[in-house]
Amino acid sequence: MNSRVFLLFGIILIPLMLDAQHADWFEKGLDASDPKEKIIYFTKCIDQEDDLAAAYFCRAGAKLECNDIQGAIDDYSKCIEIDPGDASAYFSRGLAKQSISPDDPDAVADIFKAYEIDPVNPSYINMVNELYLNKEDYPNAIIFYNQVLQLYPENLTVLGNLGYCYLAVKDYSSASDNFNKVISIRPEKIDAILGLALVYFYNNDPVNAKKQLDKARTLKPLLKQGVTGFEAFKKEGFIYNQKDNEALKAMFSAWK
Repeated sequence: MNSRVFLLFGIILIPLMLDAQHADWFEKGLDASDPKEKIIYFTKCIDQEDDLAAAYFCRAGAKLECNDIQGAIDDYSKCIEIDPGDASAYFSRGLAKQSISPDDPDAVADIFKAYEIDPVNPSYINMVNELYLNKEDYPNAIIFYNQVLQLYPENLTVLGNLGYCYLAVKDYSSASDNFNKVISIRPEKIDAILGLALVYFYNNDPVNAKKQLDKARTLKPLLKQGVTGFEAFKKEGFIYNQKDNEALKAMFSAWK
């Protein structure tokens, strides 16, 4: 082969060989079961191509497995530097920051940024939901839930949570609308029925409040045990703010 042609062919081939080599390190990282080995392989891949966001993301996951949380945060930050629209990197960095400090405002900002970039992702929706409920930030939670309902108009969890948020801000009409919509879709939804009981209770209508309470007891015999049954019911995953919790306990105590 003519030497000039061979040289030209070699120059063309070198990037392909390097590309194949970093891809090989990446595949080895994915296949490895030991997180320390993963870190080694993904680092070799990064050494070959330092703007490969996927390698940083995967290495961050391996670092988390090794409990190197700050190292993982640094790698997620590099992902974001390479691709500012990487919602998964923001979300993962936020969770990593929360593992160090649950109330870290930067962690919260990262999670909200992930939701802003990808508002249809169920994981981001669930996490933002949890943040709002933990903070009891009901006005902003109402805005958030109404946005989610535009994507998932019959999501019973969102409708129910929205009902309880309206209860918290004393918009009893909207609360009732949301609870009734839940019940129209799934009549046996106990938390929505108890939500309606609260609407009537707060509106000083004990007759209808007791009707809803009795309906809940019929569907869930555990609740016939009064406050004891209600406390056991909550252990199934039902959480109420302090005001609603005390109101429900008062009803279960008074109306046996």
